[in-house]
Order: sequence, then C-alpha cells, then structure tokens
Amino acid sequence: MTLYTIVPEEIIFPHHHEKTANLIEMIYNGVHVMVEHDGGRTFRIDRIVSTNPEDYMNVHIQPGAVINVFDQLKS
Repeated sequence: MTLYTIVPEEIIFPHHHEKTANLIEMIYNGVHVMVEHDGGRTFRIDRIVSTNPEDYMNVHIQPGAVINVFDQLKS
C-alpha cells in the first residue's frame, strides 16, 4: 500500500512506532535479527531480517526465542 500524504507516518500508524521504538537490530550467529531487551543479560528475538531461507529454519533463532548475546561475546 502506498500513501501519498503530508501527514507524518507516526500519526497514521501510531502503534507501529511504539512497538519498533524498543527494538534493536543486530547480527546474532551471523543472522540479521531484530531483538527486544528483556532486561539483564537477555534479549527476545522479535523478527528475523534475512534473505536466506535457511535462517528461518534455524530452531535456535526463531521469533520469541530468548538469547544471551553476552555469551557470544566471550567466545
């Protein structure tokens, strides 16, 4: 859908911006994902942003999965 308007996107889609305001883009295990910080040392995967179909089949990187990115930094 294409909207040609001078009205800001935040007014047309207010809930979209509230949800994405808390998301962080990152590369986790070589896969581009968007995560939400759960507090402490964990993140929850919100969505996979990849063009590789195999990334969507990885059971460890699925939306809703809780990951600890700090363990990855130690390696």
